[in-house]
Amino acid sequence: MKSIRSHLSLKTTSLVACAAVALLGLLPHSHAANYAGNLNTGFGGPVGNGVLSVTDDRTNITVNLQRGSSGNLNDVLVIYIDTGTGTATNTAGFTSTGGTEQKAISGFDGGNRSVLTFANGFKPSYAVAIKGDFMDVWSLANPANFSFLAGTGQGGSGSANFALTFNCGLLGLVTNVPTSIKIFGTYISGGGYRSTEAIAGNLVTPFGQGYNPFTNTAYATYNFAPAVVPTYAVKFSVDMKAQADLGNFTPGTDAVYGGGSFQTNAFAFSDFPLVRSNTSTIYTNTYLVADPTNTVETYKFKYITALATNFDSDPNRSFTLKSGGQVLPLVYFDNVPASPSATTNYITFRIDMGPQIYLGHFTPGTDLIKVYGSFEQPHWSGNFDPTGVLNYLTNNPTLSGNASNIYSGTFADGNYPGTVTQYKYVIAPGGTGTTYEDGSDRTLVTPTNAATKAIEYFNGVSTYAAIPITFSVDMTVPIASGQLNPANGDTVGCAGTFQTNSFGVGVNGFTLTNNPTLSGLASNIYSGTYIDRNAPGSGERYKFVINPGGAGTTIYEQPASTGGGDRQFLLGSVAATNPLVLWGDRSPNDVVLVPTTVTFHVSMTNALDRWGVAFDPDNDRVMVDGNFVQPTFPVMSDFADPNIEIVFPQNLMNRDTPQGLTYSLSFVLPAGSPVLVDYKYGILRSAGSLSNTNIDNEADFAQNHTRYIRTSATATTYEFPLDIFGLQRTNPAGAIEPLFGKLAIGGVSGGNFPISWLGIRGVHLQSSTNLTSSVWQDVSNTDGSSSSSQPTTSGSKFFRLVKP
Repeated sequence: MKSIRSHLSLKTTSLVACAAVALLGLLPHSHAANYAGNLNTGFGGPVGNGVLSVTDDRTNITVNLQRGSSGNLNDVLVIYIDTGTGTATNTAGFTSTGGTEQKAISGFDGGNRSVLTFANGFKPSYAVAIKGDFMDVWSLANPANFSFLAGTGQGGSGSANFALTFNCGLLGLVTNVPTSIKIFGTYISGGGYRSTEAIAGNLVTPFGQGYNPFTNTAYATYNFAPAVVPTYAVKFSVDMKAQADLGNFTPGTDAVYGGGSFQTNAFAFSDFPLVRSNTSTIYTNTYLVADPTNTVETYKFKYITALATNFDSDPNRSFTLKSGGQVLPLVYFDNVPASPSATTNYITFRIDMGPQIYLGHFTPGTDLIKVYGSFEQPHWSGNFDPTGVLNYLTNNPTLSGNASNIYSGTFADGNYPGTVTQYKYVIAPGGTGTTYEDGSDRTLVTPTNAATKAIEYFNGVSTYAAIPITFSVDMTVPIASGQLNPANGDTVGCAGTFQTNSFGVGVNGFTLTNNPTLSGLASNIYSGTYIDRNAPGSGERYKFVINPGGAGTTIYEQPASTGGGDRQFLLGSVAATNPLVLWGDRSPNDVVLVPTTVTFHVSMTNALDRWGVAFDPDNDRVMVDGNFVQPTFPVMSDFADPNIEIVFPQNLMNRDTPQGLTYSLSFVLPAGSPVLVDYKYGILRSAGSLSNTNIDNEADFAQNHTRYIRTSATATTYEFPLDIFGLQRTNPAGAIEPLFGKLAIGGVSGGNFPISWLGIRGVHLQSSTNLTSSVWQDVSNTDGSSSSSQPTTSGSKFFRLVKP
């Protein structure tokens, strides 16, 4: 398990914190790129339905906006540019309001503001502003007074295109020096009223467009003056005969395109039209691919008629890029052959069902085995035999031994040789229903004339064994929360592919047991051993489950380590014990194990709401809300309800003294509640008037206080320290309590010195005499504590906090 550590030395008290941030981006292959809008039409769609183009000649940069046809450019498109020199993480500090462009870049008109928060490391240092009559470049170095760098007039808000060319040096770039820059465009009025339309990335807001907070969720990356890369000619061909015969496509009138990962802008399609070969239904063209050889490329075809755009079905086709150019196999569009097809190729499928018979998953004579795939017409129809006589595979039960368990059948494939399709074997229990193989689809390549496939196995299980596997899970958290109640007949199980009947639960499942006579939390460990009959080397998937004693459905754990997905293990050839895990990876240290009364305290001295309006203690009241109730944050979610104090009277805080400015309120948190408490205060204006307008007024959306319940496993009360109203606005870091840390050493007294820290259950103190040594000793009786008295000794001694 991952360890978290905080160190303190008697000689130093320096603390360091590090974080890694993943950057998002789109990497074009050349010095020209197109970026689509996010398809939102909040201001009519001129940006959301538009296309932004950036090109350069290694000295000059041209920015061009192709306006979306659904609306005029009546406002300002601000394209923020990050060249690596910027420092702003949001627009809250931008106060430049000298003109329409400056106000739009700031998102601030001098009174109203829409704060845009930049995410994923995006920090703009320049901006391009595009409005109907002018387009210009600005430096953001002085946030109070942006510097105009270049600009030119435009043709008006109804123009189809807006373009500006400027020297790269204006952005601090150097001619012919490859540089990666990040860009993101937001559409906003000159008065700071922001739209949901964006381009070269995206943004989100919980409140909709307006003077509201927004967060940039993605941006694009443009490579200025990239190095010239070699290209390789790849010829693509598709036969539209079936589509023409069906009346879907008119040769010579309708257009056909290719698109894929090989394009400068992946799957752009528009820059790769295919050309009709003479008067045939075959369309072809060659594309110069600039990727490295051996790149696995994906692609598909599309055609456009007067009525619709039609794509090949998923999954995408693929090829591996070769040097010297290559010709890809001719295919029918969507792998739908003409009738009659240009070629007919016979494929014989064979599968050995012996292992499935042994495992009890298949009964000869009762169950059927079929093949479903995209090679069929219609795709994945189970129509294996086009005549409809026999749509399943057959065996010869008169053969001796395992030979009688081999099922086969031949299919006439009308696709061109080399066409890649997908398939799976399917069991039809009792001749009806469909039980597909697990995992990814199998791949089929249409042969020339005929081919017989090698014998395959359902789910890839070719052998079988009898290997005992022991599973164990700590159910402390679901027991504490009441999710698991053995007294009501609830049981604990484990379900997965290791079972004879995969993922069987309830009375047909695998039940685990505990030892209730063990002391402490050990009695909450459930375990059991199952005989896994799958082949050694099989990758098994599983989850622990709660089977309700009465009515109700099975509860599956959601492990944090898998993102809620299945746990996995590799089946060996000998008995094995899987590691003991926590239900859902939830540690008992992360929740309160008994009902706990938590008291909140807040000071309203000089309190201002997020709009700068002062708190009136004679007329206003204070409410508190957070994740300590279910559903979480109900008050803030219903922030505009005028009856808020009637709907949520339990969230109204009490004034500690008649004239004081501190308020308190206690809540009983049920056992199983997280020890991490995320919460927020709100001022109820003119309490008693039933005229609340917005109780979510302490800070912006998702700006909360964070604290931890630091009690022992049996303590039933906890008092939070006094909070300052609005601290997360003025000092965000101060409003977030660290999980643990703050090691401090006091003065020597009586041959001992005190050590104190911010503690919590699961964290304990360790000591060592040498930082270069890997030997650290646990200090006894410090788990969940916050102090210790240590004897003075000669030489150096070092301490650290550890959370396993």
